[in-house]
Amino acid sequence: MALKPALSIDDQIEVLRSRGMTIDDERKAIIFLQSNHYYRLNIYFHKLMDTPDHYRSDIRFSQVIAIYENDQWLRNKILFILEFIEINTRTKISHYLALTYGSDAFYQKNIFKDPAKYGEILKSFSDAIIRNSKDPVIVHHQKKYAGLFPIWVIIEYFSFNTLSKFYKNLLEKDKKLISKDMYCVNDYLFGQWLHVLSIQRNICAHYGYLFRREYPIRPIIAKSFIWDSTQDNKLFAQFLVMRRLSDRKLWQNFICMISDREKKRRNFRLQDYGFPSDWRSYLM
Repeated sequence: MALKPALSIDDQIEVLRSRGMTIDDERKAIIFLQSNHYYRLNIYFHKLMDTPDHYRSDIRFSQVIAIYENDQWLRNKILFILEFIEINTRTKISHYLALTYGSDAFYQKNIFKDPAKYGEILKSFSDAIIRNSKDPVIVHHQKKYAGLFPIWVIIEYFSFNTLSKFYKNLLEKDKKLISKDMYCVNDYLFGQWLHVLSIQRNICAHYGYLFRREYPIRPIIAKSFIWDSTQDNKLFAQFLVMRRLSDRKLWQNFICMISDREKKRRNFRLQDYGFPSDWRSYLM
């Protein structure tokens, strides 16, 4: 089966026109498509269609640009919030394990539940050592400690996803103490939230779309939230989790920026991200 032929920028614009999109500024559209290729934008195009291969009558290319730029802005702000959560989690877990089991905690297999999962995490760390073989920290520990690393060094080489798996594989008693000390939340909930946020972090770090995105893995939200549970596969549900795990001042600044952008940008519609009309009462 032959692949689709490549289209010039002019041809791409004509395809959009033929499907009912208004190209309200052709020069701007050309410039935008030259630096943001059609395939990357394709998900946005499809989100704005009323039927397969046809846009709603009010859709203009300038709207696509605005929505794309809103996603770009939002991804960067979310990454800033997730950075605090991720670093705080690394710090608290490594500090607890080091003081409880010693600096060589990572090599004590008996403090982990599943040997197979421990082996996967060990391999992940070993791969990171190879990739970062010239890192001064790695070189120092290879020379001075024969390739052994204290837990507080090891945990810094975990991806957020690996950090999530690492926490889940700890003994129940240790997970309970860590989650209670950090956020006064039960260990199962905290482990599930870490997994959800690690996926979101990867989406944002790899420039994935957020506009009208539906997430297959939904965060477990307390039933006390009086809110449409059918929307828990949207971005707003993850905001509820991020609020619970964030530094209060950072979070308030973040929400103020969200609110300000909503007022100033006509195409920044928070309902496109699953936000209810009274979203401030949940997030402030």
